Amino acid sequence: MREIQYKKFSWDIHKKNWRVKQPNVCQFELTFRCGLHCKHCYTDCYNKDEYLERELSAVQVKRLLDKIYNSGVIWLCFTGGDPLTRDDFLDIYSYAKKKGFIITIFTNAYSMTKEILDYLKKRPPFVIEMTLNGVTKETYEEISQVKGSFEKVMHGIDMIAQHKLPLKIKTQVMRHNLEELPKIKEFVEGLGLRFRPSIDLYASLDRGLSPCNSRISPQEALKLDERLGVDSIKKEDGCNVNGARSALTSNPNLFRCAAGGGDGINLDPYGNMFLCSLIREPCFNLLEAGIEDTVSKLLSLVRGKRFTTSSRCKECKIHELCHSCPGRALLEIGDMEAPVEYYCELAHLIAEKRTAKLLNG
Repeated sequence: MREIQYKKFSWDIHKKNWRVKQPNVCQFELTFRCGLHCKHCYTDCYNKDEYLERELSAVQVKRLLDKIYNSGVIWLCFTGGDPLTRDDFLDIYSYAKKKGFIITIFTNAYSMTKEILDYLKKRPPFVIEMTLNGVTKETYEEISQVKGSFEKVMHGIDMIAQHKLPLKIKTQVMRHNLEELPKIKEFVEGLGLRFRPSIDLYASLDRGLSPCNSRISPQEALKLDERLGVDSIKKEDGCNVNGARSALTSNPNLFRCAAGGGDGINLDPYGNMFLCSLIREPCFNLLEAGIEDTVSKLLSLVRGKRFTTSSRCKECKIHELCHSCPGRALLEIGDMEAPVEYYCELAHLIAEKRTAKLLNG
């Protein structure tokens, strides 16, 4: 009953704020610092001293929290990097909690401590969400590229479970852990959690392509459903490709994702605000700008924006099956309107499989 009530509350708020062009959600990257250097990470390119030393102080973070709270934001996600690596994380978290935000924490559990967990036990977040890409030392540390990280992460998970804090675990499917996926699924489900795999890997924020090299092939991705008994090719924006509308049509809008709705904002560790975590220009520094004008300017760039080129994505009738988006295309190809061949091939394979299934009854 509680879950149904929360869903209704969430849906009602999103509908209301979307109509008045008011943000509901903020994803706040508190830092790009992280104890790991995972092969698939799109922010690790900024996990370097020359970038970290420019990040906001706790006082500046609180000023921004005041601004987004006054703008009507309810849901707040602290992410990074790993926000737990900040020495002042609990100070910032406590401030946000007292203001009444519904808080999600993204972490890898590598920097989880007893002090943090004891505090979160008393003032719990809505959920702690983490990524677990291996359940053996060899696989995990091949991906994390940090020796000794596996034991620390598993200890962090164990402490979270002992404190009975709300936890979600997701798994990035890649060629490095493909054979270990059944074991990961068994481990996650053994914690009483739903196994949540994702095939979506994309280029780093400096447009480096090395994360893309960890992708499994489209053919391998298509077989994951049968292999694991779960929806492994579910789109991250919430649109289940296996449950897409039966009558697929072209869509002239460039932004067909949550950014096009414009009820979410993003903040980086320097105070810059943007609407998409992958498209960071243009941006406005929220320490200097007013949030209402900034939201309005950013919304005008995406709401109703149409294709300006003859990209084949414009008239594609299976776009609802495709994992690509303007942000992923920009980072990987350098053009928001360009098709990403990997996702294009996968979308066509999904469409063929669905057609065959319909023909065979």
